[in-house]
Amino acid sequence: MARIALLALCALMLVGAIAPAHQFSEGQVWEYRTRPGDKGSLLKIQKIERVPAFARYGPIFHVTIIGVRFGKRTDPSDSIDHAPFSRGALDASVTQLSASTAVFPDAAEGIAAWHKAGGGVFGMPVAKAVESVAETLRRADKAKR
Repeated sequence: MARIALLALCALMLVGAIAPAHQFSEGQVWEYRTRPGDKGSLLKIQKIERVPAFARYGPIFHVTIIGVRFGKRTDPSDSIDHAPFSRGALDASVTQLSASTAVFPDAAEGIAAWHKAGGGVFGMPVAKAVESVAETLRRADKAKR
């Protein structure tokens, strides 16, 4: 039985079903698997910290995401100034380090607000989290009408 489990794990690794563990550091800019309309979007790791309430996730990665498109705009100037992710979510999302020198918004205010509110952590891939934010914005716009 253990041999079958080991073979299954090896097979999953060979087909890329298990995300590799990346070496993450504060200040890094990463390319990630984006939504179709967000090609070229980047994320920056602003802060890495251990939060006792989320110990099961390991360190929390506070990121800023630029180059996302919300609504019908064609200009990819929208950003998510702060989003906290689990390591697994980042491992499943990032593709490679970027050499970009793009300017990212500061996440300090968002991180402080997150702590004060006792916010949650995204355990889903970055693209799904961006889509979740986009859906929230669409609902808010619809409610204003």
